[in-house]
Amino acid sequence: MLNRKTTYGIHALLYLARHRHLGVIPIGRISEALGVSRKFLERILAELKEEGLLRSQAGRDGGYSLGNQGLDLALSEVVRILEGPIALLPCASHRFYTPCDECPDPQTCGLQDALVQVRNDTVHSLKQMTLGRMLEAESEITLGERSVQRPTPYSGD
Repeated sequence: MLNRKTTYGIHALLYLARHRHLGVIPIGRISEALGVSRKFLERILAELKEEGLLRSQAGRDGGYSLGNQGLDLALSEVVRILEGPIALLPCASHRFYTPCDECPDPQTCGLQDALVQVRNDTVHSLKQMTLGRMLEAESEITLGERSVQRPTPYSGD
């Protein structure tokens, strides 16, 4: 599951994407719109800015705007910056691999093999999901052209 920091970061990026025609958006406006502490949001946006996903402008008319990637920014980049490794276990991580202490034999571990596939599928999906695609989905949902996807309830079978 994504932590609050990542969730707020993504919502802030979506807010900036929705309002990109306004240029630089003051942090207070973003914080108020998301209902999140300004200080908490400032730390998140500073991290995203440091990695080049956002631009900032200081001063009275200052605030934030999307970086060079704009609407092409993929969720995979945001998640890696704010969450760290995408893999469920360190032995399944591409960038942060370390063998698991619990594993009797990393060369033949079925759990590692399964979780590497989960990691690969997750990364692929996150790379496909951009700010632009999320805005398109919001528009389609608002216009009634599609419904919000909901998880299938667990049936216990």
